[in-house]
Amino acid sequence: MMLLLVAGHGAGDSGAVGGGYTEAERVRHLAARIKALGGDSVVVGNIDVNWYASGWMNRAHVPAGAQVLELHMDSAGAGARGGHVEIKQGFAPDAYDAALAEFVSWMFPGRAQKIRPRSDLKNMNDAAANGISYRLLECCFISNPGDLAKFNERTDELARGILAAFGIEAKGDGMAAPADVWGYRYGDSDNCFNALHNASREVLRTDDPSGRGMNLTTHEHVKWIAAKQADMAARLERIEALLTQSGQKPDEI
Repeated sequence: MMLLLVAGHGAGDSGAVGGGYTEAERVRHLAARIKALGGDSVVVGNIDVNWYASGWMNRAHVPAGAQVLELHMDSAGAGARGGHVEIKQGFAPDAYDAALAEFVSWMFPGRAQKIRPRSDLKNMNDAAANGISYRLLECCFISNPGDLAKFNERTDELARGILAAFGIEAKGDGMAAPADVWGYRYGDSDNCFNALHNASREVLRTDDPSGRGMNLTTHEHVKWIAAKQADMAARLERIEALLTQSGQKPDEI
């Protein structure tokens, strides 16, 4: 599977601005990191043109089966924050849309909708008319200092999460050591998510550990593991409570 990246704005159009940065420059930086980590599975579309203004989506050669992702950043009042995915209105989200939305809304929370249908975006409409599998990612708000700082400081983490949503293993990723995973207390959500997310990269996406016979995305697999950990912790608490009521100490069993 090929992932084709379209960096929004450019060619004199800065896009949104905030914190001394422009949207056009930041999303091109992100695209470069996704390419560096994704290797031959990733192609960066022409960054010297504005795909919207030039109608490039109608001219670009997109191989059959390729997935197109257009990268953007939002802008609004300083309090607005978070990322989300936009898809063509009337289309049902596919597995890539859902996985990407879950990831970006975890890394950049704050939006009311994880997936937002749109009917007024030229590139999106052109892609749909040409049978191209397309979605647009608003990574976060460049106008929000917290979002922007996270984007700048954790660009590679964002890039790896995007690759994982499309089933592409990033260079340098591998199975996390058990100590890296289980050393975290349950409830330490950020660290636990990162460790389990890295460990689960070794699990095939068609491998469903829940036994339900379903294909799981990396994020779904991580959520399943975390839920089982929570169930186990709750079960142990109930057992200890029952033993205490019976006068037997837990360490006596």
